Amino acid sequence: MQLNVLQELRHNLGSVATYDVTEPSVRVDDSRLNGVSGTLTLLRTDRGLLATLKVTASAPERCARCLVETDCSVEMEFEEEFIAVVDPNTGARLHLSKDEEAFRIGPDFVLDLSEPIRQYGLMAEPLKPLCRPDCAGLCPSCGSNLNEGVCGCTLAVDERLSVMARIDVTDEKGK
Repeated sequence: MQLNVLQELRHNLGSVATYDVTEPSVRVDDSRLNGVSGTLTLLRTDRGLLATLKVTASAPERCARCLVETDCSVEMEFEEEFIAVVDPNTGARLHLSKDEEAFRIGPDFVLDLSEPIRQYGLMAEPLKPLCRPDCAGLCPSCGSNLNEGVCGCTLAVDERLSVMARIDVTDEKGK
């Protein structure tokens, strides 16, 4: 996702520009975010632009319990400053500190959102995606998907744990 921001950099400090963001697909390392939509707000700062992005998307994942492919909803929000390396009015190169970890707006005045979307997209993906909240997972014996029905396996109980079945778990009131 790239946007030419020369005009925004020429505006007065504090001026705001808002854009609707719609991308059919954005690559995030080994996966993709599909149906990316939301808003991008650019605030002119003394060094460049403060970009605030709020988007929703879906990410194709595998369910952590049953391994079925599913689409997970992803919401991403970030606020990052992009610093211009060239003065937009004179074209003179600006001297920037090498220690700054801010994103840069190159000499072509193109604001590239690819890297921050990649970084924040990786953080927004669910750690354990589920196809549905009550996913039953796979049978530990035969590997059948328990969401499709009972597999017919008998649950093997470890004999060492059979004494725990005789423990009385009721409290003093008999509950």
